[in-house]
Amino acid sequence: MFQSSRLNDILEHFLIHKGYIAPSKLAKQFQVSERTLRSDIREINKTLMDYHVQILLKRKEGYYLHTSDVSSIPVLEELLKKREKYLDSTDHRIHHLIIKLLYADNYLSQDDLAEEVYVSINTIINYLKSIRDILASHNLTLQNKANLGYLIMGDELNKRKCIMDLIASNSQQYALQFSNDQKELLKHINLETVKDIVIEFNRTYGLHFTDYNLKNLILQIVLSISRVQAKKPLDTYPLPQNQQLKDLLHPLISQIEESFRVELGIAERNYIYSYYISNTIEWDGQKDYSIYTRKLVQKILNYIYESYHIDIRNDTIIQKDLSQHLQSILNAKYYQQDKKNPLLETIKTTYILAHEITTTSVYQAFETEPFDLCEDDIGYITLHVGAAIERYFDTHYVSGKKAIIVYGNSYAEGSFLAAKLSTLFKGTLEIIGRYPSHELNDINCQHTDLIISTTPIKQFGKIPVIVVEIPLSKNDIENITKTVIKEHRHPIDTIMDLFSPSLFIRTTVKNREDIIHILCTLLKEEDCIIDTFEQSVLQRESKISTAMDGVIALPHPLTICSYKSRIAIGILEKPIRWSEKDQAQIILMLALADDRRKDIRTLYDTLVITTNNPVLENLLLQAVSTRDFLRILKENITENSY
Repeated sequence: MFQSSRLNDILEHFLIHKGYIAPSKLAKQFQVSERTLRSDIREINKTLMDYHVQILLKRKEGYYLHTSDVSSIPVLEELLKKREKYLDSTDHRIHHLIIKLLYADNYLSQDDLAEEVYVSINTIINYLKSIRDILASHNLTLQNKANLGYLIMGDELNKRKCIMDLIASNSQQYALQFSNDQKELLKHINLETVKDIVIEFNRTYGLHFTDYNLKNLILQIVLSISRVQAKKPLDTYPLPQNQQLKDLLHPLISQIEESFRVELGIAERNYIYSYYISNTIEWDGQKDYSIYTRKLVQKILNYIYESYHIDIRNDTIIQKDLSQHLQSILNAKYYQQDKKNPLLETIKTTYILAHEITTTSVYQAFETEPFDLCEDDIGYITLHVGAAIERYFDTHYVSGKKAIIVYGNSYAEGSFLAAKLSTLFKGTLEIIGRYPSHELNDINCQHTDLIISTTPIKQFGKIPVIVVEIPLSKNDIENITKTVIKEHRHPIDTIMDLFSPSLFIRTTVKNREDIIHILCTLLKEEDCIIDTFEQSVLQRESKISTAMDGVIALPHPLTICSYKSRIAIGILEKPIRWSEKDQAQIILMLALADDRRKDIRTLYDTLVITTNNPVLENLLLQAVSTRDFLRILKENITENSY
């Protein structure tokens, strides 16, 4: 009902407890001063007037709830059940204060700020450092004058970027809906009205947006309106001359001015023009980067192949979709805008393989370009790359298995069985050979995933063998189906040979370079890597950190430079600083060669399950050997986790 949970709690107290309560007792109960309590009750009473209810003070008795309409009490009780808790977190209160200061015309005192978010002066003092840090990241400063208070100083455009960042960080809704936080922070403007105007205009003139970009555009227009209403317009906003764009958007600007009774000057119009063009998917007057973006996409896909041997170079879907998305990114760069990615942290922690591959490949592809892509941009590209990787693995390693038919009686028996299985498992099982049992050897089993035999045979390595009868029984078909669709082995078993007893160490080293050198030395002693491996690992870390979640780091080179695929494990006695933002204590050095392409997804899926899992990570920190490390993984990760 109120922004502050304390105001809600005070009202709830009077609804539950009848009679009087002394001011000192009430103030003590809610841990505030009597002065603050009086301010709280004044604020509550402003709202309660609409319900013919007031909290009054009777001399020598205390506060009590007075109502001239008893039917209002159930209504208030219901509203309290549905109350929003907008200012119930420290971040929300700090963001609210920054926006309050950004819209202020005069200095605000500590008392003003404390009353705004219903906290004590001491709490406000504690908030000031965080406020200054956030402002500094937007090239803004918090000026403090004795006996006056605080005022934010800086460029108007930077102030708007700050407001937008705070609004975006407060929102957990990514479709075309506005969060309660956004509505509250921009409560002086009706967001839904702006939304209706923009959507109708876009429909009329055939302009197309994603939901997220449309929401971003609407918020920028609302911000422009609100700043003009607050008499804080932009003085200048340079924009390349584009009469076609101005003519196109003239009806929209006119409707906004009429609906909100504002006059948008040239700078404000340019501001709206720039966000319109940078957020739209399709408009004939956009700067055309099509040839350039196609070349960039091809560079990214080439680096993915060179670094990870995952070949999505001929995937027409990612070529089209990523080219279109890069067009949008480059338009934003052209107008010096950065788009926030509200899903960034989710992408980084959920799609580890795709984000890792994308980050490395984008860095290499853009190394010679005149601009860099930020983390938010890379997060969006990760989704495109992730989808293409899924298609690649599904096509090459999931949709079909290769099988050999072994027969004991006659060639016809083998032919019949092959024909039957090809019909039953069309598209999921490929018969690559038929042999009598005595001709079966290591050579003709070399590229086989499965052996189906009508007679008992010896095991060939780790290849599953299924013995069946002619005709095939229901049990035979079920056994083959289980093997074709899902291997019987635990996923950890499929990657177990990537680890080696000699590639494990517990150490007390205190910096990143030392543990990297130690693990590279272990790999070199096993003849796994080429001489430039360590240099490439350090080069990658200097540009892009491989720290995952504050516990695990996955150092590896920029390109494939290993003779064979292995993983070296380093467990540190204490966490070390891995990058400016992260630390690490479990170090998994990845030396991946071309021989294990089909297992890379199982490996990374295992890492996804392990990261951000404190219980499992704490167990792994106690491991004393490679065997112990793998045992812990296998005991704590089920097949259903994948």
